Amino acid sequence: MSDILSQEQIDALLNSEGLDSSDSSSLFGGGSGSDQQTDKYPVLNDVYENFFTQASTVITTVLNKSTTFTGQEAQVASFEAIQEKITSVAISMSLSFKSGFEGEFYLLMKKNDVAILSDLMMMGDGTAEYSEDHKDAIGELFNQVMGAFTTSLGSERGIQISAGSVVVNEFDMDNPPMDAGSLDMIITSLKLDGVEDSWIALLIPNALTEQIVEAIGNDSNSMSSPSSGVGLNMSELDDLSRVTSFDSSSGHFTETNLTGQPLNAPQENISMLLDIELDVSIELGRSIMSIKRVLELAPGSVVELDRLAGEPVDLMVNNKIVAKGEVVVIDENFGIRIVSLVSPQERIKSLR
Repeated sequence: MSDILSQEQIDALLNSEGLDSSDSSSLFGGGSGSDQQTDKYPVLNDVYENFFTQASTVITTVLNKSTTFTGQEAQVASFEAIQEKITSVAISMSLSFKSGFEGEFYLLMKKNDVAILSDLMMMGDGTAEYSEDHKDAIGELFNQVMGAFTTSLGSERGIQISAGSVVVNEFDMDNPPMDAGSLDMIITSLKLDGVEDSWIALLIPNALTEQIVEAIGNDSNSMSSPSSGVGLNMSELDDLSRVTSFDSSSGHFTETNLTGQPLNAPQENISMLLDIELDVSIELGRSIMSIKRVLELAPGSVVELDRLAGEPVDLMVNNKIVAKGEVVVIDENFGIRIVSLVSPQERIKSLR
């Protein structure tokens, strides 16, 4: 059958669970323009949680130091509130989009924090005083963050997004070049292993916020394409979670809940979900390397992974582990033989 669900089929899925249009409205989408305006901060929190997650991963990998961001909720921008956390003269990074969205948002950081990150990135000990050379280093670091962020967000939401180049400038908090009333902000703590905790702030222009809310709102209420991930809403995933066994006599799946009790629901709903394609990948292992070590790689170099020889590899569905297996060779192709599976409940959670 076709991988594309018609609107009638989507409505049938929703109606089978007793949902009406008000129940199926998600946090991000649907409703009037005023509803979207009311919900814009939860949308920003969700989107920029992704940004902080990718930033944490990239910085931890590049600097080989554990990095975490603990964010506050998005709100109307206030330079007075930011100045309580960040000194009057800071560094501003303009983080732009090449495609998907038009515009840019801004990351504000203390000069001293820029010096620490940049010095560590250049194989220093993090004690160097700030210099103009650090602008290039911090810009390259956040180019990597933006690349990871746009890739992750685009894959997660099923939309095409790419990042532009990061531009680094000084930012005078006493004389900001923009009106706070036209901005939203998120202030977050920066925790870097072995370094005193600090703060950064994101400034998001209202025009960019509106684009994000519109794009994420439209996407969250629809089935994304097979190549962009699962894209199932909560009702559809609940339908899928009921499929636990195949009845060979009837040629159909027996629909039960996760406790094994049979349920009565349209078979068509189950069949529609079973034809959706998922991206499956195998992870052999991981390694954290400095930029210097990466640049030193050459043919014949050996990269040591964090997994013992003979240890099972991970089978990933939608970037979540669902099984473990051992590597086998089938004709001339690699494959894996499943040796263990996570529980049905955990497998369904991995698709959300």
